Amino acid sequence: MKRAKSALVLALAFGACATPAQVDKRMDQWEATQREEVEALKRAVEASYDRERAMAERLRQAEEANAELRQEFAALKDQSNTLSTQLDSLHSGPIRPAGSGSARADDAFIIYSEARTAYLSRQYKTALGLFDQVLAVAPFSEWADNAQYWKGECYYGMGKYRQALTEFTKVFAFRKTEKADDAQLKVARCHLALGERNRALSAFRKLLDEYPESEYLPAARKEMKYLGG
Repeated sequence: MKRAKSALVLALAFGACATPAQVDKRMDQWEATQREEVEALKRAVEASYDRERAMAERLRQAEEANAELRQEFAALKDQSNTLSTQLDSLHSGPIRPAGSGSARADDAFIIYSEARTAYLSRQYKTALGLFDQVLAVAPFSEWADNAQYWKGECYYGMGKYRQALTEFTKVFAFRKTEKADDAQLKVARCHLALGERNRALSAFRKLLDEYPESEYLPAARKEMKYLGG
């Protein structure tokens, strides 16, 4: 920069035979032009950075919405398969006595279906009560781990991220659950919503390490990149 200014002074002084006052004036004009160009460049860089952050946030939100839709689709598919099985059993199987384990499982499924309907209608408090009933009626049924997971989703939908974090963590107590990677993703997002960046990054890394086949790995990597991890 100093060399450029020196060269400009020589050019102005000797090339154009300018007076000292004229040289100073032209130097001031040149420096003002340079400052404007630098400021314009800074503004352009900052605008680009803001656009990139906004795009990253929109992408994260889209990924989250897409993941929730896949979860809902999977749950509906499970419900459809179970209903088909129950219809077949009504046509071909014997009537089960009241109070049997199978009857309790059927009750749990009916309550679980009502809870999911309430959740999809954003009636989170109603859904919470129904998911609690599922866990009380049939704590070891095939719907118990799902009910536990969706309790977390209810609190998450209500913006109660600390309670949601607690409920998602309880999912890991079910040894054969298929909701573990779902819960791990939401644990990370709860920490993120709570402003706990380092814990969120740690939870995302755990998802990558312990669930290498999870469908949520691309979303986790993008969110980690957004967080700078």
